[in-house]
Amino acid sequence: MNGTVIFVGIALFFIISGLINFVGDLEYKENSNSVFSSKEVNINEKEYYGTNVVGEQTIILNGLSTYKKREIWNKSPLKSEMMNFFPNFSLMSEFVEDRVVDDSDFKKKLLVKIKTTGEKYIGGAFTAEKAKAALSSD
Repeated sequence: MNGTVIFVGIALFFIISGLINFVGDLEYKENSNSVFSSKEVNINEKEYYGTNVVGEQTIILNGLSTYKKREIWNKSPLKSEMMNFFPNFSLMSEFVEDRVVDDSDFKKKLLVKIKTTGEKYIGGAFTAEKAKAALSSD
């Protein structure tokens, strides 16, 4: 009888421990999913976008880390809009100049990338696909 009580006690301990771990894992997965989705929402939040005097949407990257700027730019609809001007690199540069607000060198580097890619494309070193890939990677 004492052996049975001890066995049942140990069995209950393992069952309860397993349930606690299972519930903990579910909570962790739910929390990590909500953190991920909040990151996605943050990238598309209104705080990163504004409107210029002409009424066009702008992207505001002031005060952010370079990594965050790159992440926001790559997921921004403005990047896709800029790519619609391909292969007119001067229009692409004007677009970035007018619609990207940045207090560091991110915008400058983007403009240099557009210029050098344009030069390589016009010079024949890049095909259209390679130039688009170079502009898309950041």
